[in-house]
Amino acid sequence: MTPTDKSAADSGISERFQSQLIESGMQPAVAAELERRIGVIEREEFDDESRRPLSGREIAVYVGVTVLAVAIGALVVAL
Repeated sequence: MTPTDKSAADSGISERFQSQLIESGMQPAVAAELERRIGVIEREEFDDESRRPLSGREIAVYVGVTVLAVAIGALVVAL
């Protein structure tokens, strides 16, 4: 897909997104501003390392810490 094709596709998505918001009762100016802000965020965060999905190891550590915290909390309540 060439850059012009992508921008044309994005434009179509943008128009559908805005029309869906307007149909749900949002004012047209607010829908346009919301879509613009979402576009800005997408462009700024596209290559942001902090927005990548968690690895399996990171998920395992997260789950382990959560389970440990719940176990400690249950122990405190039981005592």
